[in-house]
Amino acid sequence: MKAQNFNYRNFKYNSILSTGENKKMLECEFHEQTIVVKCTDLSKKPNCLDELLNEVKIYKSLAKLQEIYIPELLFYSNFASGMSFVMGMSMVGTMLSHHKIDKIHDYKILYNNIRDPG
Repeated sequence: MKAQNFNYRNFKYNSILSTGENKKMLECEFHEQTIVVKCTDLSKKPNCLDELLNEVKIYKSLAKLQEIYIPELLFYSNFASGMSFVMGMSMVGTMLSHHKIDKIHDYKILYNNIRDPG
């Protein structure tokens, strides 16, 4: 999967799922599918890009677990001429259990450790 280019017209905003340090999780319609879009404003916090690109790298390494234990990474993209970065993921309706976390650990990835691109 490679980065793609999108603009605001590609998405129909439904609701805000959560907000955090310059990041938002939005529920959106994309090609007639309800998805989660994680977005960040790089003009306010440009150092977030490394963290998000590391998260993309982790999702790619966990490709076999997507849609089974974790959401499927549908796309990632610079947005608004590089002012924002977005990741599109499938909607998942269950909490991450210890069983699912163990599957992630099998890939030598610690859950919730995306800030360290090491």
